[in-house]
Amino acid sequence: MKQIAFILFLIFISCKNESKTEPQNKKSTETNSLKNSNNIIIPADVDLAFETFFEYFNKDSLFQVSRIDFPLKIMELDSENDYADVEKLIDLQSYRMLNLKYDSSFEKRAYDKYTQETLLNGNSAIVKMRGIDNGIYTDYEFKKSDGQWKLETWKDSST
Repeated sequence: MKQIAFILFLIFISCKNESKTEPQNKKSTETNSLKNSNNIIIPADVDLAFETFFEYFNKDSLFQVSRIDFPLKIMELDSENDYADVEKLIDLQSYRMLNLKYDSSFEKRAYDKYTQETLLNGNSAIVKMRGIDNGIYTDYEFKKSDGQWKLETWKDSST
């Protein structure tokens, strides 16, 4: 009788230990899958088509930064100086990731409605953002050199 009680006790303890280790294993798996979901694999042929490059440029901040030669020279309107064009330099530390992904629903939003068009001409591309009943007016210029697409500059003429 003591042996049966002892065996039942061991079974009870081992069942209890299994239930403790199972969530830890599950948690470990969830952590790994989250970690893996953040690793974006850039295809070797990312520069063959601008559309492919542009997809990864908007998706991966490290890839985006690698496709900009800093300091980046841009043009903006100076609202304090009669809206004259002003050249600015953006260094890596002050750069903020661009998200130029476009969805046609942006044309129907309550605020900041705009359209976006990509003009591709050989080894250059311009992504044009134009506001609808607002002052959004920005051109992003990309150029392909040495087989790689890069953001060259942008001109923000938004008012």
